[in-house]
Amino acid sequence: MNTNRPFQVEVTKGSTYFWCSCGKSKKQPFCDGSHSGSKFSPKKFSPEKTETVYFCGCKKTSNKPFCDGSHKKLETAVAPNQSFSASVQPDDIKIDIAEDESILIASLRNNITHLSACGGTGKCSTCRIEILEGMENCFPRNDLEQKLATKLSFPDNIRLGCQTKLKGDITYRRLLLDKRDAELNNQVAEQKLESVGTIRNLTILFCDIKGFTPFSESLSAYDVIFILNRYISIMREIIIAHGGEINNYIGDAILAIFGLKESRQQSLRAVSASVQMLRAMDEFKLYLKKAYGRDFDIRIGIHYGEVISGSVGFGEDKKDTVIGDAVNVASRIEAINKEAGTRLLISENVYEQVKTNVSVKNYLRLKLRGTSNLITLHEVSDVENSSLSLNITKEEKKIGGRNWFRTLPISELGPGEKKKYKLKDTEILLINQGKVFAIRNLCPHMDLPLDIGQITSDDTILCPYHNSEFCFKSGEVKKWIGKNPDQHTDECKPLKTIDVREDEDYIWVSET
Repeated sequence: MNTNRPFQVEVTKGSTYFWCSCGKSKKQPFCDGSHSGSKFSPKKFSPEKTETVYFCGCKKTSNKPFCDGSHKKLETAVAPNQSFSASVQPDDIKIDIAEDESILIASLRNNITHLSACGGTGKCSTCRIEILEGMENCFPRNDLEQKLATKLSFPDNIRLGCQTKLKGDITYRRLLLDKRDAELNNQVAEQKLESVGTIRNLTILFCDIKGFTPFSESLSAYDVIFILNRYISIMREIIIAHGGEINNYIGDAILAIFGLKESRQQSLRAVSASVQMLRAMDEFKLYLKKAYGRDFDIRIGIHYGEVISGSVGFGEDKKDTVIGDAVNVASRIEAINKEAGTRLLISENVYEQVKTNVSVKNYLRLKLRGTSNLITLHEVSDVENSSLSLNITKEEKKIGGRNWFRTLPISELGPGEKKKYKLKDTEILLINQGKVFAIRNLCPHMDLPLDIGQITSDDTILCPYHNSEFCFKSGEVKKWIGKNPDQHTDECKPLKTIDVREDEDYIWVSET
C-alpha cells in the first residue's frame, strides 16, 4: 500500500533497512522486491543510533530515504476542491483524485504508469480501465467517450481513464499495463505521455488492377514480375509528380496518400493524378497487347477524411503509415467500380473540393460494404488542371537569417484549438487563440506534456498534473503550485516559447 504521507519508524542502531523507491511495495516504507525488472532499486540505510525517523512515502524526496516535505506539494497539486479515494489495481495503491481531474491524469500525477496512445484526447482505448467498485461514483460518459464505447461495444464498467471523472470513492483496474504495452507506447521509465500518431485530414487514393489474375496465369513468373514492376513504376511516377506518396503495395493494389507533405489542393492533385494514371494505363495496354497479346485495366477510388498518421512496427521494421476509416472507405469505393462498371469514383468529400475543376459522367447513391449509411459517389471523366499547382512547399526555409520549419496547415488548427506537432526530436504545442502561438510541449517542472492541459482566460495554460499556470504567449509562470517560487527557482521555470509565423497556408516555427 502506498501513501504520500511520511512513515514514522523507530530504527535501531546496527540494523540495516531498505527503503522502497518504486512505491509498489506492500510493506511500506520498506522494499519487498516489487521493483524487480524496473529501473528502481531500494535505498540502503544503516542508522548510527537508535531513534525515530520519518521515511518518505511520496517517493519524491531529494533526501532519500527521509521525508523532505515534497508530499505537501503533491497534496496541494491534488486540487483545492474535494477529492476522492481510488484504489488502483493490480498495484494495490491508494491515491487521491480531485473532482475536476480525470483518472488518467491522477494516475500519472501519482507516478503510476498509465498508457494513453492518443495523449488523453479520447481517440484511442489504451487508457481504458475496469471499474471494480463504486460504479455509481463515476460521472456518466461524455459524448466523446460514448462514441468510442459504442464503436467498441464496451460494457458499462469499462471506461476511458482520460475522460472519466469522479463524484465518490472507487476501485479500478488498468487493463493495459504489461512491459510490452508500455514499450510500444514509449512510456516506461520516463512516464512521458507521448502520442504514437498524429490526427490529419488526408486524401486517400486506392488503385487496384482489374483482370490481373487471368493475365498473370498465362505468363511465366518472371514475366509477371517484370510487367508488375513496369506498371508500378509508371503509376508511381505520376503519383509522386502530383505530390502524393506511395504508402503501401497490397498485392497488385497501390495505396497512395496526398496531403502528408503538401496539404494545399491535395484532393485536386489526387484526382488529377488518377486521370493521368488512367491515360497512362490506356497507353500501357497497347504495349501489353503488342508484347503479350492480352492486357488488364485499373480501377481507382478516392476519399478525403480523418486518419491517424504515425509509425507502425518496432525497431528496424518501423515504417510510417496511415490508419483510419478513411483508408477503408477509399478501398471500398475502389471496389464499387467493379459493380458499377466504372474506372474512377470519388467520394462526396472529395467532390466538394474539386467540383469546379472536374467533369463528372454520373453519380451513385448507395451503401458501402460494412456500413449502414448512404454515400454519394461521383464518376470522374476528366479534370481541368488550369488552377492546379504542383509546387510542393519546402519543409525548411531561411528568412531574415533565421531557419523556419513548416508544421501544420493553417486550416488544420481552428480557433480555440491546440495541437501537438513532432518537429525532428522536439514535440511542440501549437495554440490558436485568434493568433497562433507555440510552446515546447513540456511542463518545466516534471517534463510531462501539456497538450491535455486546459486553456483558460488571460492566455493561460494549466499543467494537468500539478495545476500550475503558465502564459503561453510569454512563457511566464502565472501561478506556481508547490514550494515558494522565490526560493525554488530551480523548479519554478518559465515555459519555452517558440516564434511563429504564417506563410504559404502553413504555420512555421523558428529554430529559436
